Amino acid sequence: MFEAQAGAGAVLRLIRDAHATTRAQLTLTTGLSRSTLAERVHSLLTLGLVNEVSGPSTGGRPPATLEFNPTAGVVLAAAVSPTFCRVVVSDLGARPVAERSYEGPMMGPGVLQTYLRATLEHAQVPAQRVWAVGIGVDAEHEPLLREDLPVLGDAPVLVDRRVNLRALAEQWTRRQAVDHLLYVSVGTSIDCGIVADGRVHHGARGTAGELGHIGVPGHADVPCACGNTGCLEAVVGGRALVERLQAAGREVATPEGVVALVHAGDPEAVRAVREAGRAVGEVLAACVNFYNPGAIVLGGELAAASEPLLAGLRGTAFTRSLPMATRDLIVTATRLGEAAETTGAAVMAIEHVLAEASVNRLVHRRDNGH
Repeated sequence: MFEAQAGAGAVLRLIRDAHATTRAQLTLTTGLSRSTLAERVHSLLTLGLVNEVSGPSTGGRPPATLEFNPTAGVVLAAAVSPTFCRVVVSDLGARPVAERSYEGPMMGPGVLQTYLRATLEHAQVPAQRVWAVGIGVDAEHEPLLREDLPVLGDAPVLVDRRVNLRALAEQWTRRQAVDHLLYVSVGTSIDCGIVADGRVHHGARGTAGELGHIGVPGHADVPCACGNTGCLEAVVGGRALVERLQAAGREVATPEGVVALVHAGDPEAVRAVREAGRAVGEVLAACVNFYNPGAIVLGGELAAASEPLLAGLRGTAFTRSLPMATRDLIVTATRLGEAAETTGAAVMAIEHVLAEASVNRLVHRRDNGH
């Protein structure tokens, strides 16, 4: 149901989601009068957010169709680590227009802003066309980044954990079928991004998804960097797998090295990764029963060894979860890879600036000559 005075933002949402694409459909859906709807549509046309095109004729004058225009502006999306940054220019449909990668210290004053502007210059996109900036960063570096946020005119700057943005990206690519999703990153650390009803769930203090610090029974003697013992990450995280394989006589130093051994068919590496999947699956079974996601997507450094990891994970997650919770559950490896972070950052920025309230503010500013 819509209010009698649904704003331009509500009208745009209907057009973007293809729930109503003609003036007649929009009038019926919103309850607006034809004259008021005409004002809303005129505002969206003026902002460039929609285009009006002739529909197919069925005899007589063909109805005009309203379509969302993703080229009305761009957003900047950045995935930032202490020594690396990937910046993507995306249109308002989250389609990449240009991208660049940079290496070197990223947390110094003005560094990120310099790289954002360099990417715009490379793409030949004026800063005035940037509607918003989305940035993904690891949780431990977020406070430092927030002390030196880039400034690009009036464009809002949004920041979230990288794992959350990966989760958002994976859900975005499945948005027609999946509203609730868990993205599980298994590597040196074990993290989880949670999407509920198409939105990232952060929790009261932003720490939702700390899967790696859930205790694993029978491992109370294994210390974790967090100060507790028996944490999932300490038991089967990338570092633990490296140490296990080193003790078995394998020359390996990183999670990527573990993946290489799996691909080479090393039986001990395959066994270790499958057992890690089982342990993660045990923890995820509780999450499946509690949260009932529509999909679980596996990512992180060890996702490249997805066959034994997924086999172990599926085996325990499906066995230990309620049948109703797993009836339509999708468990799969990421299909976005490294692009997930910047895709998620772009989606975060887009959903912010195209939210109903944001669009209504844009219309108000335009109507008042700002």
